Amino acid sequence: MSLKNATMKLKKRFGDSNRLQGGFILNTHNRALQLCMAIAILLLLPVLLSAGTSGKIAGIVEDERTGEPIPGATIRITGYDVATQTDLDGEYFIINLPAGTYSVMVSIIGFQTIEKENVRVLMDLTTPVDFTLQQVEVPLKRLVRVYAERPPIQKDLTASRTIMTADRLNYTPNNLTVQSVISNMAGTIVDHYNNLHVRGGRAGTITYLYDGFSVQDPFAGNSGIRIMPDALEEINLTSGGFPAEYGDALSGIVNVVTREGTMDYHGKLKLYDGYSRKYDVNTGDYGNLTRTNNNAGSYNFSGPMPRLFSRRSTFFLAGELRRDDGYLPHNGLEQYTQAGKFGFQPAPNLKLTAIGSYYRSNSDDYIHRDVNNLSYDFNLDGLTISKSEAYLYGLKGNYNLNEKSILGFSYNHFYTWTKSAPESLFDTYWKQWPGYSEDANGVYNGTIQNDNYQLSQDYCLTGFTSGEDFLPVYRERYTDYNAVALNFTSQMNKFHQIRSGVEFRDYKIFWDQKQFFNFSPYGEKYEQSPKYAMAFVQDKLEFRDFVINAGLRWDYLNSEVEYWPDVMTKSDTKVKSEPQSQISPRLGVSHPISDRSMIRFNYGYFFQVPNYIYMYTNLDGNLNSGLPLVGNPALKAEKTIAYELGLNHMVSDDIRLDVTLYIKDIKNLIATTEIGLVGGNPVTQFVNEDFGSVKGVDVTIEKIARGNFSGSLVYSYMSAMGNSSSAYDGYYNYIANTTDTVKPVQEYPLDFDQRHTATITMNYYVPRDWTGKFMGMNVPGAWGMNMIAHYGSGLPYTLTDINGVRYGSLNEGRMPSVFSVDFRFNKDIFLRNSKNFFSFFVEVENLFDRRNAVNVYTNTGRPDDDGRRYELTADPDGDGPQTAEDANRYYRLLSQDPRNYSAPRQVRVGLEFNF
Repeated sequence: MSLKNATMKLKKRFGDSNRLQGGFILNTHNRALQLCMAIAILLLLPVLLSAGTSGKIAGIVEDERTGEPIPGATIRITGYDVATQTDLDGEYFIINLPAGTYSVMVSIIGFQTIEKENVRVLMDLTTPVDFTLQQVEVPLKRLVRVYAERPPIQKDLTASRTIMTADRLNYTPNNLTVQSVISNMAGTIVDHYNNLHVRGGRAGTITYLYDGFSVQDPFAGNSGIRIMPDALEEINLTSGGFPAEYGDALSGIVNVVTREGTMDYHGKLKLYDGYSRKYDVNTGDYGNLTRTNNNAGSYNFSGPMPRLFSRRSTFFLAGELRRDDGYLPHNGLEQYTQAGKFGFQPAPNLKLTAIGSYYRSNSDDYIHRDVNNLSYDFNLDGLTISKSEAYLYGLKGNYNLNEKSILGFSYNHFYTWTKSAPESLFDTYWKQWPGYSEDANGVYNGTIQNDNYQLSQDYCLTGFTSGEDFLPVYRERYTDYNAVALNFTSQMNKFHQIRSGVEFRDYKIFWDQKQFFNFSPYGEKYEQSPKYAMAFVQDKLEFRDFVINAGLRWDYLNSEVEYWPDVMTKSDTKVKSEPQSQISPRLGVSHPISDRSMIRFNYGYFFQVPNYIYMYTNLDGNLNSGLPLVGNPALKAEKTIAYELGLNHMVSDDIRLDVTLYIKDIKNLIATTEIGLVGGNPVTQFVNEDFGSVKGVDVTIEKIARGNFSGSLVYSYMSAMGNSSSAYDGYYNYIANTTDTVKPVQEYPLDFDQRHTATITMNYYVPRDWTGKFMGMNVPGAWGMNMIAHYGSGLPYTLTDINGVRYGSLNEGRMPSVFSVDFRFNKDIFLRNSKNFFSFFVEVENLFDRRNAVNVYTNTGRPDDDGRRYELTADPDGDGPQTAEDANRYYRLLSQDPRNYSAPRQVRVGLEFNF
């Protein structure tokens, strides 16, 4: 049969009543009803833009014998109402497929039918799926199935993006949190405060997106909700060149997508128990490996729901209960997380997705020394505890306007709350604490600081508290927002795609803090309602020889507050804050040099609105507390201009090399500067004054999984320079300092300037049908081993004497380098004649139990020596029972801060059941 006849028969088969358009089968006689339904939904639902969580499949279908294109072939996503046809050139595309794994089938009369399985669709990217078909005289009843391989070089990727999909994530050691996964990617470091930095950016300059919705805590600058790695289909980090669709981030975008529901029932149950070495505050040593109440139970379950609206509907549910008493004292954690995703298709060209997640956490907060060097190690219940709660819910929809255009809409609500207070007074507001009182003018005149914040005679006045003393700090905050927006995607032709969108968020934020360290306690309470909006347009051109991603983004913030323009005099009336907005251009280009090599370049302006603490702190202008700090609602967005050049090359069929050079110029960073004096004390305000520059190279060598072994080597060199490592440096390091009072105007190595990092990942997996021998004995299959080895050069610190007076240049010293190895082993046990299986696993963090120093005393350069000369210690009570040696024992314990080291070896043993 000729191609022409086959095409005509196909068209006759579908006729006028059904057409294949844009990847969806549309019933034309229902088109008016569908359009009315879409309009009704747009009117009734709040409309939110969500960042991209879908990708595209494109390819060509050719005759295996002649090499000619085959027009009119039907391309269908197996198990979904998604299909299209090849054009006259044999080419096709299907847009807006949720990230995940699919089977793609091609069929046409006169040719064999082929189905490619395990086709991986990635967020915002194009997955090429080509077919070559054999001509047959008689239709074959047997379907030919082919296992698809992910292309090693993603030719339309113009940004720096590291992608981790569910199949790899499941077997990654130490995958308990998103940050532990991200921290092994190129260009990332974690400082000793456990803050994540990407390519030399400050802490809090990374945006987190959950199924396209922002889950950012604008006070802390990190994710405000727990993200379960076991529930994810894909997690990726874009560290440079992110397109105009993504913004409000200086350093990186963490984008996670939860799994979609399936048309068959699948699930997993998982349990584990953990062991570690507990730290003993009485000896300063770690004990033997023992159970630490480190255990968890989790599940996920997906499948079809009863058919709603006479179309397909699916669900995915996941939950987790996790406990960990930790290796440190007073460091327990209990977390509960529940997530769900529900898909509906009320009409052939309309898909709705409901998304929800809930998180609750209780934790004990351990600090060895507080800001004034007081320790609660022998009075642990005097420390604070924290409780958190967060939830996200939203509804997303996609309506196919025609064969090439899709209208996307959604709504979401996000809430995150955190409270921290002394354990014994957690449910008591700070105004009701023992010792609190006010005078007739409402000014504090109580005794909390005297009753609780004193050295104990029981420990020779060395620096420890005792009895009923508690850490007098209270903090509560929440963020609540609703967001609405709309986006539009149009595949103008097979080479040209345009995306555009708008978004609006209405925030409500709350902050209440009080600390009683002296007779003039510091704190404030406020509730504000800032407004945020954005719009973008993104143009993607995909040709055989190059791909262009060009875009423009507009961001807007209105802090919606009145404040004193001159807080020192308050001579004028308060003024209303002015809205701030900025436009950021983005450009990314990739050029395939050959089938095995590609170069890419990107350039862009990247803005991030200021942390809300910087804008709203102390707007009442209270200048009577110690060293007053005042917010600034007129702050502008922080700004980064970044350039990047990359090479992606296949050295061999299974070895891939990726090299990326980048330069970043950072401006308008938030700083603290002195604006005047009150009673001889400086008054400090947040301003846009700090700056920095970053340059570096990321090198990745990947062994692609062909056979049993796969792995990678990731090396990063980075130089992060600037005049300040955080917005508070000016306040704490210079204004509150009595010796080093001049803030630098020249760049120096920042606190997170880790020059060299390297991560080696090795995976070895033996399939179910493998057989082998070891020392003459049969070895069964279905097992695997995974290892991650990480090295980091020393972080910088400023050398000082025992009194804290700096000598030498800023951050001239370097801490010791760090090295750790994490390991995982699993053995799968399949049920007879079934794909269901149990999986036994063992995970070990810090396999070699290495004591990595992550912080040091600046006067000695050591993590366990604060420089005290013990021979000078006097008898603390004369003729009393205490001796100088007793005092020295406590002084030594005080200097041994276990948080100056990384965690000791931790072991988890668990069992999964997959069905």
